[in-house]
Amino acid sequence: MKKILAVEDSKVSQAQLLDILGGKYEVTLEENGAAAMSTAVETGPDLILLDINLPGMNGYDICRLLKGDARTREIPVIFLTGCDTGGEKVMGFEAGADDYIVKPFYSEELVARVSLHLASRREKQMAVEFERLKLLREMAVAISHEFNNPLTVILWHLHLATKQLGEGNEKACAHLSDLKLELDKIRRIVARLADASRDAKTEYVMGEEMIDVNRI
Repeated sequence: MKKILAVEDSKVSQAQLLDILGGKYEVTLEENGAAAMSTAVETGPDLILLDINLPGMNGYDICRLLKGDARTREIPVIFLTGCDTGGEKVMGFEAGADDYIVKPFYSEELVARVSLHLASRREKQMAVEFERLKLLREMAVAISHEFNNPLTVILWHLHLATKQLGEGNEKACAHLSDLKLELDKIRRIVARLADASRDAKTEYVMGEEMIDVNRI
């Protein structure tokens, strides 16, 4: 279940938020900036609903702190406010807010905005993961090419050494045979890496295919 942190000092608004979102999400309520920052860092919510007019630190300051902290900057922040002025909206977006909802809010609008930003964050996370997997594929192919040349040389010299020893030195031949077996294992692993981009692909996102590392 997705986690939502609602920073709101009004008991009425708190009750509304719990009634509208409580059945769909895990909602945590806080009433001031210090508690909000602590909870955001400790629990890592998926989205934050933030009232602007709070005791002590206001919502703008809290949002700036959230967006300035590497641990919380990627969490979407939706401002909740009773004022519907252009100036307040501009200040909210300048502070780093992702969206703005005016009180009294309609349950349908709140659910729709929350769902939209949760989905948007998921897409961003998937895009980051996609880049990581893409890098993994490129590394796997590069490593296979880098290993192939020295492996080929080692196996060739191993073949020559075995041939020159002949049958006169059984112990040395046995050691060389064991060495070849281990090198063959490495060669098979390298071959699997080389084939990974063709044989171990799995459908990922947006029509892209990535390596399924469990099949390598």
